[in-house]
Amino acid sequence: MDTPTNVDSFQGGDPRLMIRWARRYAKSRTISFLVQWVFIVIMVLSIGVAGSLTNIAYRSGNMALFSVSVVVMGLTILALTWFSVSKWGSDLIWRITQWLYGNEGYVSYSEAHANQSMPLWITALGGGLVVYHLIGALLISFGYLHLHYMQPFSAAYMVPFLAIMILYQRLGFWAWFWPVLYALHAFLLLRGFPLGFRGQWQLLDMVVSVFGCGLAAILSGHLYSRFALWKLKRLVQSGLPAENAPVSEDDVP
Repeated sequence: MDTPTNVDSFQGGDPRLMIRWARRYAKSRTISFLVQWVFIVIMVLSIGVAGSLTNIAYRSGNMALFSVSVVVMGLTILALTWFSVSKWGSDLIWRITQWLYGNEGYVSYSEAHANQSMPLWITALGGGLVVYHLIGALLISFGYLHLHYMQPFSAAYMVPFLAIMILYQRLGFWAWFWPVLYALHAFLLLRGFPLGFRGQWQLLDMVVSVFGCGLAAILSGHLYSRFALWKLKRLVQSGLPAENAPVSEDDVP
């Protein structure tokens, strides 16, 4: 009768431990996400500023500024969508990521759909995310939604979308910090906790929560990848045992 393998009982030079920590390192390399985060922050901030201007213009009756702001917001959303799906955008992120990783080179963990293009239904969900937030911005502009509640409004779509993306891409534990923290922030806002900004700074409710939670997840993954790489180097330096049992995929968590 076969007994389950206890990974905690692996010897220091066991190649299964090397595979284990190599996989954890690969799944926690988040620099590419950080590069994407920077580009998206810039564009979403532009959308937020344009949305805030439309609100100001509408309330003050300045229809010229209102029209310009709506056009800028629409163009920025189109640019964000194009950057997200275009080969040029993915190539740029790849080049910057490889430059930042330097001598660490390229590594990837094996998954069934790792080399497949994103399915159409996920692309549609991503487009729906953009449209949903555009609707929210317009609702704020016309006074149907208060800016203070934009973050909970966003979380209703963003949290399940992030969960779906994490499950589909089979990301590491670090990725769950984003939807969990974002949902918690929305819940606390709805419960009346004084987490939000006031006055003209209310737009920062969205900016800080969306990108702050995302940055916390990305940085936690990056720190864990440093730890996993350190463990992997220690295992390699310790050397392999003279005789090793065959290694199967079932032996490595």
